[in-house]
Amino acid sequence: MRRVKQWLKEWLRLPVESWMKVYFASLPRQEFSPEKIHRILVFAYQGLGNFILYTPALRLLRQHYPDARIDLQVGNNTGCEDVLEGAHIFDNIYNLPYGARAREWMKRAGEIRAARYDLVINEFHSHSWKLALLVALSRAPFRAGHVTSPGWSHRFSRFSFIFNIPVHMQEDEHETQRYLDLAAAVGARCDDNESPKTFIHLEESDREFAAKFLEGAIRRFSGVIIGVQPGTSPNMRWKQWPLDRFRELIERLSREYPDSIMILFGSAGESDMVTGLARGLGPNVLVAAGRTTVKQVAALIERCDILLCNDSGLMHAAVAVSTPVVAIYGPTDIRRTAPLGEIHTVIRRELACSPCFRLEGEDQIHLCPHHDCLMTINADEVFQRVRDKVSERRRAVAGRE
Repeated sequence: MRRVKQWLKEWLRLPVESWMKVYFASLPRQEFSPEKIHRILVFAYQGLGNFILYTPALRLLRQHYPDARIDLQVGNNTGCEDVLEGAHIFDNIYNLPYGARAREWMKRAGEIRAARYDLVINEFHSHSWKLALLVALSRAPFRAGHVTSPGWSHRFSRFSFIFNIPVHMQEDEHETQRYLDLAAAVGARCDDNESPKTFIHLEESDREFAAKFLEGAIRRFSGVIIGVQPGTSPNMRWKQWPLDRFRELIERLSREYPDSIMILFGSAGESDMVTGLARGLGPNVLVAAGRTTVKQVAALIERCDILLCNDSGLMHAAVAVSTPVVAIYGPTDIRRTAPLGEIHTVIRRELACSPCFRLEGEDQIHLCPHHDCLMTINADEVFQRVRDKVSERRRAVAGRE
């Protein structure tokens, strides 16, 4: 049945793709000018962490087009739409999942066409024939997007032809810079002496939630606050360090810092897993998994002295709120997604086969019989790095007092 569905999708996609190639080839060439841009649509169909890495570029886009209507369209149910809510970067946010019915896609196509956008922006996570079709139906005169580049095979970018402002990527380029290159291509460049930083727009209510969540624990435990995120997104469990090692590590940290507070983070879908991990660990271990919004979890991470985590969206959330991370990396290409900043620590193995998760997809990961990149990292090594980070944090706090 699955093969039949794939065949039907391809049968539909091929004529649509052919029509789009003819359509875009027939359009007159226009010279891009920022003065012509008054309405912008940004597609962002990526995970939470990738969207956080996009935030410096999106802020630059608003700064360079302060009076433009800038709309965002998401649809992966990853919480991207919450990250910048209230930051006045977007005028409207639309949510249309890839799996929505054809009727909903056609309705959205009509809305986009009626909005008469001058510029549509697609980043490399948002390449699909459905989004390409929306770009075509938008009739936007300017279309910016990442196109086939080193390390990114054509089968993952078969719709590069829709862009008349093509943006190439370097194979070893950090994703934050890839997004900045995209913004620069449409006139939103940062100053040479500026170091753009990722961010999450937190409201006072988010920080009030964090204070209330910690209120009872702080009365009993006054030591360091350590956040722990043992999971990953459901479709990327191959990035997850074993749960039994997380448990061993939490037990050792509790003995080392008996007055500490530990907060276990995770999505609603991970709440059972995280609750099971916390069982029997003691009253200083709090479970936040499944009990927070994206902004609330970011506010809680902001209160932590460090976050111990897998390579994940919450790792990038911690970087965005300036909380030091100790991140356990496995198959991922660290050149693209490393937490930027000297306060952060990455634990990984430099193996002959790593990284096997690159821009072009997950094929190599699923062929791996051993996952040595993660399995050779033991709890003792991570414990020592966390202890070093706690000491650094305490020295930094003492230096400010």
